[in-house]
Amino acid sequence: SKIFILPEILNIPPKLYPFILNFNNYSYFLLEGGRASGKTQSVARFLLYIMENRHVRVCCGREIQNSIEESVRTVFLDLIDNYKLVYDIKKDALIHKTTKSKIFFKGFREQGKVNIKGLEGVDILWIDEAQSIAKTTLDVIVPTIRKKNSVIIFTMNRYTRFDSVYNFCAKRDDCLHINICYFDNPYVDEKIRKEAQVSKNTNLNDYNHIWLGYPLTNNNEYL
Repeated sequence: SKIFILPEILNIPPKLYPFILNFNNYSYFLLEGGRASGKTQSVARFLLYIMENRHVRVCCGREIQNSIEESVRTVFLDLIDNYKLVYDIKKDALIHKTTKSKIFFKGFREQGKVNIKGLEGVDILWIDEAQSIAKTTLDVIVPTIRKKNSVIIFTMNRYTRFDSVYNFCAKRDDCLHINICYFDNPYVDEKIRKEAQVSKNTNLNDYNHIWLGYPLTNNNEYL
């Protein structure tokens, strides 16, 4: 087996190494699974690593974003602080001082309509909480990300078997799909593992969905 020596900022679960090592080989990435699996942290780390090395334009979006606090902005800010990265920190964007790479944050659905303003020219679109993306939104967004070598990353814990993003990605040879859970994440602390075990002992259906990422079993649970 190969041994990969990665920079410290890329300390991510080994199960997600293919996401990094094959980033230039796919147009879409679906990282799905339960809580504490490291999906969000891993994508944020990799995007900051890319932005340190070349100029890219990154959008981090979700179906509805009522405030910037609902975005993954805080995850980026913590990493920027921890690794002493050089960014201009603006309310709605983060701009690397050297490469001029930019991250901005967006809610796709505004006042009931899908708003794609600003998505043209995006190199990387990251949709976190992608289980909330409606098919109608997906149908509008995907054709908008058409810059050469652009990619879309989905991270989610899906609600239903018939999830729109899951179905979009399924069986595509240009999509890398990785399922990951907390026990695949060596950076999970003992407190989280205990919480997962309590959930498992209390309600197996909740455990299966929240911690293992299984779809909810019926429509009542989904609603």
